[in-house]
Amino acid sequence: MHPSMDDDRFLTTEFSCQESPAFLASNSELVDENTSRNTIDIYHDPALQEEHVRVLLGKEIDFGVKNDDQGCVKLIELRDDRSEAITWILRNRAVHGFQFRTAFLSITYFDQFTSKRSFKGDQTTWLRTLSVACLSLAAKMEEQRNPLPSEYKVEDCIIERRWISQMELAVLSTLEWRMDPITPFAFIDYFITKMQFNKEYPPETKYDIIEGFLLYLTRVINLVQHRPSVLAAAATIMAYDHQLTRAGLEAKIKSFPNLKFLEIEDVCSIYKILQEKEDNGKSTRPPDFTPADWSTGSDSARETVTS
Repeated sequence: MHPSMDDDRFLTTEFSCQESPAFLASNSELVDENTSRNTIDIYHDPALQEEHVRVLLGKEIDFGVKNDDQGCVKLIELRDDRSEAITWILRNRAVHGFQFRTAFLSITYFDQFTSKRSFKGDQTTWLRTLSVACLSLAAKMEEQRNPLPSEYKVEDCIIERRWISQMELAVLSTLEWRMDPITPFAFIDYFITKMQFNKEYPPETKYDIIEGFLLYLTRVINLVQHRPSVLAAAATIMAYDHQLTRAGLEAKIKSFPNLKFLEIEDVCSIYKILQEKEDNGKSTRPPDFTPADWSTGSDSARETVTS
């Protein structure tokens, strides 16, 4: 007999959601703050550029950063399971043709949920159901086509459709229906505009590299413990110059007056993670580089946990 979600063996607390999920069917009225490439025209006007970033930062601060010991402990406890969940999400992103930011958003949901909730019963089934629910919700927020629950394939366990729906409600309830957090993708164009160290590669190529860096970071950090602007800044700087010393990195950030909002210590920490990955020969530079080079595979990413 397969475990059932009806008796709350999956969740430690009951959830009840009275709100209508109709908003998930269409997000056309929302400010598309995470659509970086489609809003690049903003960055031709310096005034609009700075105003747009102020809005993003305000929302980033509103969502906050959860940086505590309990979160670190949970990340360590779920390290292998989380890695498998991310692998599944990235694989199914490719299967369904989703954007990379959709995968990133779903992993954000995963981290937000697991930082607040515990589980009972069959851990594998619980986590697989959570992975499907998070990707499904992210697709509803970001994609024009939303696959049916039956279209998401899970190889190593049986998941009933109603479990996915119930888990989606659990995620919505736990995240208080705040399903549009700022992601690093919202800042990429801004930082590309500000940090053009050289013209070796066009912005489009740099964007692909930055995407790869961001997806790699999902494997080695808990996304709720770092500000999206910090992740975007570190990934962008890394794309333009991967050989900066700590002093050089700090000097580079401080050379841009409009980047005073960045938490330099955290940027340096994330940049170091990416730099070590690069130095270990786990990536290639353009023209052969693709985001998949950093976002897939089972390598030492499993063995590194950074708070």
